[in-house]
Amino acid sequence: MARKNLNYYLVKTTRLSGWLLLLLMVVYVVTGLRMRGELGLEGLLDYDPAHAIHQLFIWPLIAVLVVHSVLTVYFAFRRWGWIGKRTRTPDARNRPEH
Repeated sequence: MARKNLNYYLVKTTRLSGWLLLLLMVVYVVTGLRMRGELGLEGLLDYDPAHAIHQLFIWPLIAVLVVHSVLTVYFAFRRWGWIGKRTRTPDARNRPEH
């Protein structure tokens, strides 16, 4: 089995954190709307459990947001050539270098 480099694991972490962030945001918004009594979510969950979930999920939400944001900014900087060597495009490989 070929050894995978660090970027492989960073991409996997970015994707996982993105899905976790989506899930946490949905739960956070739904519980927040339930606490405000909006969109008819009163029948979905009582106020006290919604408040407890809402309070409990703030730090995991912030942690996942930070991980996801840092990694996506890192990959954006790599794409733009601000970090590391920029990969050559297929068109550039066919041109002679000066």
